[in-house]
Amino acid sequence: MVIDNMKLLCDHQIFSSFRYSGISRYFCELFTEFNKLGVEWEVSHYFTNSAFLEELIPVRRFLPDIEFRGKNRLLENINLLATRRALKKGDFDVFHSTYSKPYLPGYTRGKPYVITVQDLTHEKFPELPTAKREAAEEKESIKYADRIITPSQATADDLVQLYPEAKDKIRVILDGVRVPQTLKPVDKLPEKYILHVGTRAFYRNFSTAARAVAKLPKDIHLVCVGGGAFTADELTLFGELGISDRVQQLRLDEPSLFYAYSCALALIFPSLAEGFGLPTVEAMSMGCVPVLSDIPCFKEIGQDAALYFAPTDSDACADALSRVITDSYLREELIRKGKDQLPRFDWHNTAVKTLEVYQELLS
Repeated sequence: MVIDNMKLLCDHQIFSSFRYSGISRYFCELFTEFNKLGVEWEVSHYFTNSAFLEELIPVRRFLPDIEFRGKNRLLENINLLATRRALKKGDFDVFHSTYSKPYLPGYTRGKPYVITVQDLTHEKFPELPTAKREAAEEKESIKYADRIITPSQATADDLVQLYPEAKDKIRVILDGVRVPQTLKPVDKLPEKYILHVGTRAFYRNFSTAARAVAKLPKDIHLVCVGGGAFTADELTLFGELGISDRVQQLRLDEPSLFYAYSCALALIFPSLAEGFGLPTVEAMSMGCVPVLSDIPCFKEIGQDAALYFAPTDSDACADALSRVITDSYLREELIRKGKDQLPRFDWHNTAVKTLEVYQELLS
């Protein structure tokens, strides 16, 4: 599908702060497919620290060797000027905002305005540090947007429950998965381990994963990728559980991360809420069985290719992990079912369906 002469403008928001993030990856996967489909796109920014965008276009890093309080906010404000300039110029057909800050109709110059709502965690968990501000911003974005894309029906249902007036704007488009062409071995991995990927704070419910691994045989480790160094509270928890020598945190690039999936006994994902949960699909793509909290999003994405447990029940989590580790027939059956699920998660399809949303608006 090609939309002749259509030009897409995306704003700076998700590309201003994070070196790596699931949302910036989502947009860059779309851009990669748009390139193949002949769709012109632009990200309005002066600087970026996004590793994913850096792979697609020439960029200028923002003070890469200097860290100071307020750096991300400063970069956000600088890049906001670039977005306002691009919107004022009006050289685009569709505007797709990359995060929660809203744009009033006057800013978008009457052009179609699309947002992607990945999840409703800030509405569900008001105790999160930025929840009040980001939930208020997202509410305004939902109000003004012409279309709202969600990566799962579970997120769409959450959205309608909170904002029933948005029902007719919503389009559900599943995310995809892209396996690196070459995997990069990781020397630091233990022989037997459970893998946890991403942030660990708040609703990610990481303590359940740690408590579950503590109930497993002592030769089974917990490897955490991403999420930053362990906090003092996490280190204390490991000590109390007697697993300090069985837990490690690594920062891995994509080829190394997928190698870690391929060698893991299982993926543990105990989150209390998610909008999609990309590690689930990444794990399935590498023959790694997902062991997931029993929440609507995970049941939708993992279906019969995963084992599930009550989110805060570490005994049930440990039991599910043990079954994957000890029951070779069950393990192979889940791996096969995971492979069968993969055609649902294709970035080309995601891009084509996103273009259909743009076309719907332009028509």
